[in-house]
Amino acid sequence: MAATRAEPCAREIFNTLEYGPVPESHACALAWLDTQDRCLGHYVNGKWLKPENRNSVPCQDPITGETLASCLEAQAEDVAAATEAAKTALANWSGLPGASRAQNLTRLAKMIQKHQRLMWTLESLVTGRAVREVRDRDVPLAQQLLQYYAVQAHIQEEALAGWEPMGVIGLILSPTFSFPEMMWRICPALAVGCTVVILVPPGFPTPLLLAQLAGELGPFPGILNVISGPASLGPVLASQPGVQKVAFCGAVEEGRVLRRTLASTGPELGLALGTESLLLLTEAADVDSAVEGIVDAAWSDRNAGGLRLLIQESVWGETVRRLQARMARLRVGRGLDGAVDMGARGAAAHDLAQLYVQKAQSQGAQVFQAGDVPSDSPFFPPTLISDLAPASPCTQAEVPWPLVVASPFRTAKEALAMANGTPRGGSASVWSERLGQALELGYGLQVGTVWINAHSLRDPAVPSGGCRENGSSWHGGLDGLYEYLRPSGTAARLPYLSKDLNYDTFGLAVPSTLPAGPETGPSPAPPYGLFVGGRFQAPGARSSRPIQDSQGHLHGYVAEGGAKDIRGAVEAAQQAAPGWVGQSPGARAALLWALAAALERRESTLTSRLERDGAEAKAAKAEVELSIRRLRAWGARAQAQSHSLQVAELRGPVLRLREPLGVLAIVCPDTWPLLAFMSLLAPALAYGNTVVLVPSGTCPIPALEVCQDIATLLPGGLVNVVTGDRDHLTRCLALHQDVQALWYFGSAQGSQFVEWASAGNLKPVWVNMGFPRAWNQEAEGAGPELELRAARTKALWLPMGD
Repeated sequence: MAATRAEPCAREIFNTLEYGPVPESHACALAWLDTQDRCLGHYVNGKWLKPENRNSVPCQDPITGETLASCLEAQAEDVAAATEAAKTALANWSGLPGASRAQNLTRLAKMIQKHQRLMWTLESLVTGRAVREVRDRDVPLAQQLLQYYAVQAHIQEEALAGWEPMGVIGLILSPTFSFPEMMWRICPALAVGCTVVILVPPGFPTPLLLAQLAGELGPFPGILNVISGPASLGPVLASQPGVQKVAFCGAVEEGRVLRRTLASTGPELGLALGTESLLLLTEAADVDSAVEGIVDAAWSDRNAGGLRLLIQESVWGETVRRLQARMARLRVGRGLDGAVDMGARGAAAHDLAQLYVQKAQSQGAQVFQAGDVPSDSPFFPPTLISDLAPASPCTQAEVPWPLVVASPFRTAKEALAMANGTPRGGSASVWSERLGQALELGYGLQVGTVWINAHSLRDPAVPSGGCRENGSSWHGGLDGLYEYLRPSGTAARLPYLSKDLNYDTFGLAVPSTLPAGPETGPSPAPPYGLFVGGRFQAPGARSSRPIQDSQGHLHGYVAEGGAKDIRGAVEAAQQAAPGWVGQSPGARAALLWALAAALERRESTLTSRLERDGAEAKAAKAEVELSIRRLRAWGARAQAQSHSLQVAELRGPVLRLREPLGVLAIVCPDTWPLLAFMSLLAPALAYGNTVVLVPSGTCPIPALEVCQDIATLLPGGLVNVVTGDRDHLTRCLALHQDVQALWYFGSAQGSQFVEWASAGNLKPVWVNMGFPRAWNQEAEGAGPELELRAARTKALWLPMGD
């Protein structure tokens, strides 16, 4: 009997099916390039600017290497022309009613919808990213952002009373930027009434297309201007008159260099740095769902960076096996192919990934790469790296696209220690079917955004940002609006650069000090020590400095603190932080009210102290009374503060948390010695920070008097007060890597040094640029700006559905 060949079953057929190519025509992108004769200049004030005698850079297909067009490189005069156009448009644009700006933003959203095919095709063609991600996520998100911020512009007069637009905003994009990153920053800036100048790397035409669409809308052509040029033009843009803020999206080291370069140049600097994200997978997770989450996070062309993966030890083997099987089914190819999962990002991204893999292998790592990609191919295969030692350099370095670095952990506590052990704090996801465990891990992660059982979700109404080396700027929701607003009546930021300032020697030359106590005659009061760890103690140098009253008479002695004392104060603050963060808002409020009551009992003593310093009796009494009211007001705010719950469209609720900055260093002004001290200390404590303060240099004794009550009421180490030479102590605090934020109210030179030195760990700083502040005025001494700066936002996305 003849043998018959068994027909394949349906399962075998489906398992062996392969996806065929689904090419997207790029004819519309080429046609648009042809309208510019394949030569792209800059788009300024509603028209194309193509100056002569400029270098050109090819705009290439990252996969074929084909030159699609040439892009002119801007020079300083082009930057000046774009900034002048933005300044000219600012007066009319910011003066419009919010409803009128909303109409213009809505029209721009409709223009993008009309030309969406051109936009997604051009973006995919030039960047190499998978067209389905650009088409299905990026371009619709751009429209949603414009529509959301159009609504915010419409209600701006009511919802944002007391705030005004900053002015001209400079946006600097690195070669790794994505179209959504640009839109997250453009939309809120335009909504509140600012105008924008964008500096993009040559060879990326999508921003130019967007500016052209905005310019064709009509009467406000200069609100969005785009110039193509190298990153070296960033300082040129920042130095242009009228530029009030510079936002930078790029690599950590580039942001660090920019922070040092722009110190004291005038504009505020907002940094959004790094691209790495984190995924934490517990033994209670649905492994198949988590594997798909890893694919979405690392290899779906949704994110610009790599992924750090932490897997609980008990499910390590099974998870890695399933992940490798899933990697083998990923499709890598030309971005314009609709069936492709992952495209290419150009030679620079390819070389960076290859270098990381080589270094990881040299440090003992195991590398698994899916697919058989030739070494000379423009594509880089999906890559999984494991077995890296926790202390290896690659473990601490940022993971580039498209790599995943996996490490095991045993307990939740160990997972948090590993996750928070790197200097980055961008975004993370937690995968666990046990909601309580997932929320505990989500709360403990020191990042800006946490997703539960999902990754890379975005919604225009939900804030997103980072902390630590990922920068401290935010986009999305109301937080994104505040990035481009300032309190009404605030003076425009002007350059305050001191060319004579030597960063290497600032604060090193400490004036000669005296031995503890007076040299001759009795001391008018016992010498005050440093208040560290909840008690007064002698300084490390065992020296003190005299404090004189307004008549030049010796008022007393205070300790001469130094670097050793700052280290001790920061350590005390770190030790006190976990206990204080764990206190409920009501408990923190009760302690602030108790401190206010203690000051009230000490009112006559503090008033006489201020009178000896030269204050009139009435003014001294008013300063003490206002200090007491400030404590009580911030106690009430601490009691009332709550986390807000938002509902993201079709994706479940999002919890907006306000978390403390950590160890906050504050250098108080010489004026208002008690009021400024309390006005800065109270919001810091209300939001859960631990504090290291440098009080007024001319009149520190009132602050030290208050410390006697702090010692009996507040936990030790929560508030630490160090006296001494202001510049020397400022230097120690600004360079300290464990200080998470710094507020400085002193000289222009001190402000410049603080901004420069903050680049070390990229701590957020707030400086007064040498200008006095009216601490007795409610807006400046207790306004919403203090509330915004005393805490940072975290968005926690909660699961909903199966």
